[in-house]
Amino acid sequence: MTGDNSVRLFCLPFEGVSAGVYLPWTEVIGPSVVVTPVELPGRGSHPRTKPCGSLEPLMAEIMPFVVRMCDRPFALYGHGFGALLAYEIAARFEWEHDAVAERLYVSGSGVSHRPNLERSVGHLSEAAMVRRLRDRGRMPPVARDPRRAGRAMSALRADIAVMEAYRRNPRHVVHCPVTAMGGRRDPSVTGADLAGWRRCTRRAMRVEMFPGDHYFPLTSQAELLETFGRDLIRPSAARRVRSSAAVY
Repeated sequence: MTGDNSVRLFCLPFEGVSAGVYLPWTEVIGPSVVVTPVELPGRGSHPRTKPCGSLEPLMAEIMPFVVRMCDRPFALYGHGFGALLAYEIAARFEWEHDAVAERLYVSGSGVSHRPNLERSVGHLSEAAMVRRLRDRGRMPPVARDPRRAGRAMSALRADIAVMEAYRRNPRHVVHCPVTAMGGRRDPSVTGADLAGWRRCTRRAMRVEMFPGDHYFPLTSQAELLETFGRDLIRPSAARRVRSSAAVY
């Protein structure tokens, strides 16, 4: 886009929730970073009502939307389950479309590389699954309205099934810089887990920690958006933002 220095930031939701959780960011970060939530099947405004419980059908649903919306330089952010999807999208953009992201942000997740049956919850009853997730600080804020709770739990169970079956292909190493993000009080994702993303990129990789628990994107929004702005707002765009702010 001629004369436009903006970057589109695709945002992938964490397990069980709608991408609408990122809509408030669009009002805060400003026009230089175009926040674009990527809705998943079975939630929000997505036309498909049934969630996908396996990776390839899920990617077949969301990749066309992302490709269609990619009209400018882009970056990707995902939290929890969304981090795995953001990485997959970045890798597929490279090998299918020869397009490299400005940066990949993977938040609240390590790199899955082997089964962990002891931590598996997808096979449990709903009550037992919820209890186990709460014990780990990983129960997302799913719908409290009884009329919507069934759909929300169906989405949560489908996302967990994808997460627990996911195995990263070690040959898929991206060519964009990666920032791995974590909450300082998150017992479920350690600094070592975040550092594991280093083997997923041929470019620079850094780890950033934020105040809060696993759901720090909901409570540390200002700090998170400041990071995006620092990384993604280009110098000429930053000058325009400062000039606009100086006009009374």
